[in-house]
Amino acid sequence: MANLSRPWKETTARLVQVPLVRRLMGLAIRLVVARHPMGVAVIGFNEGGQILMLRHVFHPLAPWGVPGGWLDRQEDPADCALRELKEETGLTARLGPVVHLARERHPSHVGIAYIAQIRPGPLSLSGEIIEAGWFQPDALPGPLLPFVSEAIQRATRCHRLWLASLVAAAPGEMVYE
Repeated sequence: MANLSRPWKETTARLVQVPLVRRLMGLAIRLVVARHPMGVAVIGFNEGGQILMLRHVFHPLAPWGVPGGWLDRQEDPADCALRELKEETGLTARLGPVVHLARERHPSHVGIAYIAQIRPGPLSLSGEIIEAGWFQPDALPGPLLPFVSEAIQRATRCHRLWLASLVAAAPGEMVYE
């Protein structure tokens, strides 16, 4: 499209504002553009700087990981992260920014990892979780999947900076709660 004239581009821009053309364009995108399942993970810290780790029933090669799961249709990734944390552990958190994003091969999906400050509370493990524990970032159980390991490394590097930004944030900021 780089070689197309400006008047043609302007005409096309007006044309795609027509509701029928916009619907046809949406249909074409759904038929042509590749889709990937999406998974989310929560790298959750407690007040002591420890990371919440879970031993999962359905992860035979790397049973230890972090709270997370698959995004439902039309679900916001941040909402999914908090939902999965609540479903798997009964805990809630203040969700921070994405710390890792990657295309994974097995199974093929896009993974998104958020940093979070876990609120204190009793653990209530779902049927998918065998056990849970709080671990220092340099003493994590393993082995870990490469995605989880990289997400934890990135979250650990930015944890103190993120906490400082929470203290400095105006009320109402960082609202993924």
